[in-house]
Amino acid sequence: MLAVAGSLWLTSVARGDDPGRINAYVTPYYDSSGPVIRIGKYSAGLASKNPGDFVATILRMKKQWRDLNLIELYVGAIRLYDLGYRKEATYWFYTAQYRGRLFGLLIDQKKMGSIGNRGFELFHAQDAFFQLVGPDINGYAFGDIDWLVGIIRRVQNDNRTVPNLQTIYPGVAVKPKSQWQSQNLELDMDLGQLAGLLTSKKDEIRRQRAQNGTQARFSQLPERQFPGGL
Repeated sequence: MLAVAGSLWLTSVARGDDPGRINAYVTPYYDSSGPVIRIGKYSAGLASKNPGDFVATILRMKKQWRDLNLIELYVGAIRLYDLGYRKEATYWFYTAQYRGRLFGLLIDQKKMGSIGNRGFELFHAQDAFFQLVGPDINGYAFGDIDWLVGIIRRVQNDNRTVPNLQTIYPGVAVKPKSQWQSQNLELDMDLGQLAGLLTSKKDEIRRQRAQNGTQARFSQLPERQFPGGL
C-alpha cells in the first residue's frame, strides 16, 4: 500500500472471522484464548471480565505511562481494542510500536543471550506483537487518515526524550546512554515520514480500502470512548 518509508510501521490487513477481536499468542506474555496474560502487576486487571476493574487498571497504567514497557503497552492495546475502546487502543499501539522499535535499536544484541534470557525474549516479542496486532488496529485506524496522523504526531511529541531503559528493563544490557538520543531522533524522523506519506496518499488508501473490502470490514465496528481518553 505504501512506500518503503512507512513499511516498518505497517502490516497487511488481518482476515480473521471477527474484525473486532485480535487473536494473538505471544509466549509467555499473552494468549487471546481466555485471555491469559502474564506481564506482571497489571495482568489480572487487564484480563478481568469486570469492566470497572479493567478501566481502573488502564487508568493506573496511564499514571505510569513513561515507565510502561513495550509488552505492557501492546497487551493494553489489544485489550482496549477487544473491549471497544479502539481509538484509545490505536494510541497505545503506536506508542508500543515506538517503544518497541526503540528497544530494538538500543538493546545490546551481543549481550542479549538466547531463549530464556529476558532481553532475547523481549527483542523477539516486540516484533511478534507488531505482526499480530498491527493488521487489525491499522485496519481500523486507516479508516480516518487525518485522525491517525494526529495520533502519530502525538506519539512523536510524547517520545522526544528517551525514558530510563535501565529502569524499565532491569537486567537487560542496553547500549551506552550517549547513543540513546541519536537513535531516538532517527526513529522520530522515520515516524514523521510515515505521517507525511499517509497524508499524501490518503485518497489512494481510501480507494484501495473500498476495493479490497477493508473499509466495509472495519467501518461498522462500534466505538466506545475511554473515560478521560480518546
